[in-house]
Amino acid sequence: MKKYIFELNHPKHYYQFKYIMQILQQQGNEILVLARDKDVLLKVLEEENIPYTIFGKHHKSMSAKILGTFSLIKNYLSIAHRYNPDIIVSKGSWYGTFTAKLLRRKSVIFIDSEVVTINNKFVVPICTKVITPQSFKLNYGPRHIRIPGIFEDCYLAPTVFQPDPSIVPNYNLRQPYAILRFVGWEANHDVGRFGFTLQQKENLVKVLSQHLTVYISSEKPLPPHLDKYRLPTPAALIHHVLSAATLYVGDSQTMSAEAALLGTPAIRSNSFVGPNDMSNFVMLQNQHQLLINIADPDEAIRQAEILASAPQKEQWMQRRQQYYTKIGDINNQIVQILSNL
Repeated sequence: MKKYIFELNHPKHYYQFKYIMQILQQQGNEILVLARDKDVLLKVLEEENIPYTIFGKHHKSMSAKILGTFSLIKNYLSIAHRYNPDIIVSKGSWYGTFTAKLLRRKSVIFIDSEVVTINNKFVVPICTKVITPQSFKLNYGPRHIRIPGIFEDCYLAPTVFQPDPSIVPNYNLRQPYAILRFVGWEANHDVGRFGFTLQQKENLVKVLSQHLTVYISSEKPLPPHLDKYRLPTPAALIHHVLSAATLYVGDSQTMSAEAALLGTPAIRSNSFVGPNDMSNFVMLQNQHQLLINIADPDEAIRQAEILASAPQKEQWMQRRQQYYTKIGDINNQIVQILSNL
């Protein structure tokens, strides 16, 4: 029996580790979920009835982030010292790996973004193991373990996710519909990056509304004329909603991959797209035709109108089936890695 800390800083982190934690607990291991008060993470954990301990809050400004680091580390160390874990698991957290190093414990990080330089400079050198998708472009040497597919497969593979058909009628979602996702661009790795402007968001809604019902998920507050399109479902149901959608368009990284893996025609547009784009998004487009990456938001809007006027849901679902026939379920592979440390 081992004791694990799973550090969560984003709803995606919970979904990625959800079934891994369940398998480990079924095997008799002990789990402590450490969560940061950020976005809708705590709401998702509460909706899913997951016990958690808060180790700090998310700060938006860079100065607040720097000042808050000391408090986060202090809280983290205090909690970890009392719990005494064998292994600390995170998406790529400096807090978790640093704490594990100080306490002489093992740490495992999961990285799928080559552009997050803080991981390369400060986190990878002090972790025990780093797990990445097979397509990841960087090489971290002996501590590097590669797995097939991408991390979103941990919670979206057909073996673990079955869409609930009651969600659409229960929340009066009008089909066929499009989901639009706009992020806040306030994360450390988003500095200098951007997605759709307000004018482009308005144009996108106007164009798609001619063909589909439009629902918006947005990290930032929306002006009243767009807020009326806000998605009415709880955050924890987003994957069921995405699965039933006819089209997805957004500047989000995570939700773009999620929509693609659920077999929903998906368009991703932001300033990351280009020659140095992250390998997981390139792989989904070039190898599996499950995602369309477009750097120019106006061109993304034009392509979105084409897909809205001639839906391709059936073709995307066939591609999804082919993808998972090849990739399979990676949760047990990850559990095996963690168990053997």
